[in-house]
Amino acid sequence: MEVSVVVPTIRESSILRFLNEWRKIFEKENVNLIIIEDNPQKTFNIPSNTYKFTINHYSWEDIERDLGEDSWIIPRRTSAIKSYGFWKAYQKKADLIIALDDDCYPIENYIKNFQKGNLIQIYKKNLFENKFKELSWFSTINKIKPRGLPYKNLERIIQSKEIILNHGLWANIPDLDAKTQLSLKKIPKIEKYFLNQLIPLGKYFPMCGMNLGWKKDLTPTMYFLLMGKDKNEKSWGFDRFDDIWAGIFTKKICDHLGYRIISGYPVVWHDRASDPYKNLKKEKSGMKVNEYLWQEVDKIKLTKGSFKECYRELAEKLNIKNEYFKKLKKAMIMWSELF
Repeated sequence: MEVSVVVPTIRESSILRFLNEWRKIFEKENVNLIIIEDNPQKTFNIPSNTYKFTINHYSWEDIERDLGEDSWIIPRRTSAIKSYGFWKAYQKKADLIIALDDDCYPIENYIKNFQKGNLIQIYKKNLFENKFKELSWFSTINKIKPRGLPYKNLERIIQSKEIILNHGLWANIPDLDAKTQLSLKKIPKIEKYFLNQLIPLGKYFPMCGMNLGWKKDLTPTMYFLLMGKDKNEKSWGFDRFDDIWAGIFTKKICDHLGYRIISGYPVVWHDRASDPYKNLKKEKSGMKVNEYLWQEVDKIKLTKGSFKECYRELAEKLNIKNEYFKKLKKAMIMWSELF
């Protein structure tokens, strides 16, 4: 199985620590690592010949060379630059694509016996081998059994072939918005907030691109949107909602096509909290849109039969009329045409 891991970075010290922490696992699992440096040119060299796995190091100049006049669809100065790495992984025919941040590390380096298997092994098992259960019946009352509720066989078995996306979680510092982060006096231990679950059909979830794995066929929907700055370093007006809004679009399409999403394992150790005051400013404009975007997506009736076709259809039917979404819808359609 071909496995590609995509990670963005702007700091040499961060990516070198990342490489050191993941080295044994990536070598054992024969990973193809795709590093997207969020700078116009590469500002440091990765000593790739010292590692026993493949490393591809890209920067803006590679985006410009590959996409030419369409390169504007890949945002800059934001983690949404990962999208370029997803496309490169798809080009390299990866069966499994994993997104990580450069401050995420193997949890077993910090907490022993929390999960069985390393990150790559768990993604492989969850997406290609395991079976999952969900309740097929919903009780109309609590604590006592209503008439007609079966006594057994209340669960439906979900085969791994139906699972297309695996959303992983984070120990130490969970993925929080600035408002929540500032209101918390203390971050609880992972045992307090960890959930391992199938995401129900018809429901949305906050998808974080910090620890995420999917089968290659889903990649046409895995576009992290226009956030941060454009190629000329002019602000798009939004940030930190690229993965969240991509998750809304992806969940809508997965439900339509009959594919399922799981969240929970694998867990990584997240070792740095970004500045909540800076994040509060970055998130301000997106928070307003986030309250109603999912409702607009929910209204859309999809008719197509593939991820690529559905993504284009969703973009065309998305009924939000302002300059940003006009540009975004165009970028989404152009992204779909890359596949």
